[in-house]
Amino acid sequence: MWSSLALSIALSAVAVPPGAPVVNHAQPAHYAQPTLRTFERRAVDDLRRMQWEAYTQELDGLWKQYRADGSTSTAWQIYKQAAADAKARYIFNDPYLAPVVPGMTGSAGFGAANGCCW
Repeated sequence: MWSSLALSIALSAVAVPPGAPVVNHAQPAHYAQPTLRTFERRAVDDLRRMQWEAYTQELDGLWKQYRADGSTSTAWQIYKQAAADAKARYIFNDPYLAPVVPGMTGSAGFGAANGCCW
């Protein structure tokens, strides 16, 4: 009985009511309230991954068509034009102008969304 009373007092001493701010134990001039982070870019990242995979599959198909056409200079010009069109479509539809590829580390690329000024 005494142990449960001691446990109840200990828990109520450190408990914070819902919605109440916690005591700020941070160093001076710093705010230390707990922060809940939600990752809201998941849908955008999934969309970019699907667009990247579709783009690479389109390039693979164009390359196979080029090889099937006999790798002639005319087929090369057709391939280059079709690949440039595919790249333009991919870049115009990509919100951050950088592909999301497996194993990519660091920033997602340059652009206005990543703090680059150009």
